[in-house]
Amino acid sequence: MKNQEKQEQIIQTALHLFYERGFKNVSVMDICDACDITKPTFYKYVPSKEEILRHHYRGTLDELSERLRQLDPEPDFWRLIVLGLTFTLRKSVQMGPELYAQYMTLNFKTHTLTARYNSPARDATINSIRKAQENGQIRNMADPVELYLAARNLGLGLALKWCMVRGGYDVVAQTEANLAILFQPDHRRIEQAVADFERARAR
Repeated sequence: MKNQEKQEQIIQTALHLFYERGFKNVSVMDICDACDITKPTFYKYVPSKEEILRHHYRGTLDELSERLRQLDPEPDFWRLIVLGLTFTLRKSVQMGPELYAQYMTLNFKTHTLTARYNSPARDATINSIRKAQENGQIRNMADPVELYLAARNLGLGLALKWCMVRGGYDVVAQTEANLAILFQPDHRRIEQAVADFERARAR
């Protein structure tokens, strides 16, 4: 098995155990037993149990960048904005509030952000905000970078609340509703842009 495949096996096995038992209830030895490896082998591929969570979220950002790239060209810029601002949150919901809370705790301890603010996904989302403004698909004409940061902070606050109430509400739906209040999408113009795009592609 190649090094990258072995590392991915360890990470995916660990994430599965975290989800089943809770992060604090899974030891490095538990992960080793599940993967049929020794502790030295574990540390050869993964620096620590905590790094597995960070790796998961770094991979999520890379996955988002690829998803946005695949959707280009896309006439519905509002769709791209929502995707860019909720993709990581959707992955967090899949992991559950306990794991996401643990990840946030790690970031607080090391004074790092939940995800890189400088990334291709960030740049693509800001570009979608700019294009949505230029094409009249959103009514909020504030600086695209400031809008992006405001939306990120809004989403972070809702995610923290979701952790505090142990997943007691649909955080994705509430985030999307709040994003609509912030950006003020013009759905009539969006529908027209999509229709024009489809007609042009059919010619």
